[in-house]
Amino acid sequence: MQYVDLGVLPRKKEGSKKKKVFKWSALAVLTFIVLYAGYLLYFPTAALLREIFKNPSSALSLVKNPEGTIKSDNGRTNFLLLGIDKRENIPYSYKVGEQQVVKNGFLTDSMMLVSIDQNSQAVATISLPRDTWVQVPAWAEHPTFFSKINAVYSYGETEGYPGGGNELARSVASQIMGVPVHYVLRIDFAGFKKAVDSLGGVDVVVETAFDDYNYPAFDKNVDCYKVTCTKHIHFDKGRQHMDGEKALQFARSRQGTNGEGSDFARARRQQKVILAAKDKALSVYNVFDPGKINDLFSSFGEAVATDLDLAALPKLYSFSKEIQDSSIKTLVLDTTEKGLLYHPPAEKYGGAYVLLPAGGNWSKVQEAVKGIFALPAPSPQ
Repeated sequence: MQYVDLGVLPRKKEGSKKKKVFKWSALAVLTFIVLYAGYLLYFPTAALLREIFKNPSSALSLVKNPEGTIKSDNGRTNFLLLGIDKRENIPYSYKVGEQQVVKNGFLTDSMMLVSIDQNSQAVATISLPRDTWVQVPAWAEHPTFFSKINAVYSYGETEGYPGGGNELARSVASQIMGVPVHYVLRIDFAGFKKAVDSLGGVDVVVETAFDDYNYPAFDKNVDCYKVTCTKHIHFDKGRQHMDGEKALQFARSRQGTNGEGSDFARARRQQKVILAAKDKALSVYNVFDPGKINDLFSSFGEAVATDLDLAALPKLYSFSKEIQDSSIKTLVLDTTEKGLLYHPPAEKYGGAYVLLPAGGNWSKVQEAVKGIFALPAPSPQ
C-alpha cells in the first residue's frame, strides 16, 4: 500500500470566521428591522385602506395632488373646525322676514378657525362664539336670512345647501372673517373623546377652578327631551391629566362658576384642549406605537368629515412637528373692553341673546383676523 503525504492542511483564517459572524448578525438585524417596519406600517396602512374604501373619492386626491401640496393664499392656510354632538338633534330657529322658522338638527357646539403661516411656521386660533348673529346667503329657492352661527351647519345639512353643512359654514365664516377657508373639519365629540382616550389622555393647565352643576348628562333610560338631564362636574386649578370624557367636559362646559360660564371662557378652554391633543398626538411615544396609530385612524375616521386631501397629510404632519406652543397666537372674539363683539338689547332679537360686531360691521374683526400673526406671543404659563 502506498501512502501519499498530503502535508498539513492550511488553517482557516481567523478573519473569515469573524466575517461570517458579522454577516449573520447583520442579516439578523436587517430581518428584525424589516419585520418591525412591517409591524409598524401594517396598522396605519390597514386603517387608511379602510377609510379609503369607506370614502373612495378620497383616494382621488393622491392622483389629483401627487406632490401633497397644501392649499394656501400668500402662504397662509385656514382650517375651519366645527364641533358637533350627534346625540343632540335639537330644535333651532331662524328668522326669514317676519316669520320665525323652527327646525331640528345638529347645532355646532364650537367653531374655530385655525390658521397656519407656512412662511414663518406660526399658528393662530380664532374662536367664534356660538351666539354670533350672522347673515346666511341665499341659494335656489331659499332666501337669505339671519341666524346664530351655531345653526348654520345644521341649516346647510337639512335644507340641501350644495356641499351640505360644511360648505355653508365655510361660506359664512369666510364672509365674516374676511379670509378664505381652505379646509373644513367637522368633528363629532363622541369620536374626539375616543381619540383622546386612544392617546392615553391629555395634560391641560386649568387656570381657574370651577364647578358646573348643569352639565348635560344623557341617560339611555330617561327621555332627556322631556326631562332635564344634568350632572355636577368640577375642575381644580393647575395642570390636570384628563381622559376623553374629562377633556370633553372641560371643553364643553357652559355654566361654570368663577367666570367660566361664558362662551368666551369656553372657547379658551377648547383652544387649550386642542393644543394639548396636538402635543400628545405628535409625541414620540405615540408616533411609534402602531396600536395607538390604528386607534387614532379609526377614531378620527368615525369622528371627522373633511375635504382635506389624503395626499396633503404627510406635509401637514411634517409641519405640525415644527410648531412650538410658545409661538401659537390665540384670539377669542368677545365683548370685553377691547373685544370685537357686543351684546345688543335682547328685545330687538325676540328675546334672544346674540352677539354683533363692534362698529356695526365686520371690518374690525376682519382686520384682527388678517393681522393675528403680528400679535405678541402669549406669555409662558
